[in-house]
Amino acid sequence: MIRKTILLSILVAVPIAAAVVGFTTFGQSGPENFQEARIDLPDAEMLDASARAFRLRGDIDQDALVVINFSYTTCESICPLGNQILQFVDDRRSEVTRPVHLLTITIDPAHDTPGKMREAAEAFGASEKWHWLTSSPAVISEILKAADANVADIEFHDPVFLVGEIGSGRYFRSLSMPDADELIRMLNSFEA
Repeated sequence: MIRKTILLSILVAVPIAAAVVGFTTFGQSGPENFQEARIDLPDAEMLDASARAFRLRGDIDQDALVVINFSYTTCESICPLGNQILQFVDDRRSEVTRPVHLLTITIDPAHDTPGKMREAAEAFGASEKWHWLTSSPAVISEILKAADANVADIEFHDPVFLVGEIGSGRYFRSLSMPDADELIRMLNSFEA
């Protein structure tokens, strides 16, 4: 039932997301749709989808790359589309020369419990390298501020994807909804 609901949400979200971000087909964007940024994410303590403690900076190998997106489990607009894109990247991590971790961080910590994050992770077939994370509203607010992610109105938040290295703080921020090919290219742009 959850998978059906998510797939239906994706079918509804694609035209909406296309209108919001101004594209009609995937694959028309390129690296020019990313902007380099230095981002110092806090070593925030979070909970993963299994309710285990997860340190944002401490639980990822220093040589690993990350793709971070911000979403929430009850979203019916762009979040399912963004998670579908991450699912494609998760399936293609072997195409990247360095280890890759995917992080889906909730923007609705008051409602996104580890159990709800687990249901969503299972619906998207997340691997052990795709971490679905939640925390207290204060911690999430700190992370969003550090990432310069504006989610004042979560129903109409911009799609935010960060591709980079947690250790160095070097990231590329998406300027629109990326596709999986674009994210893979960005990951491979980092030297081994």
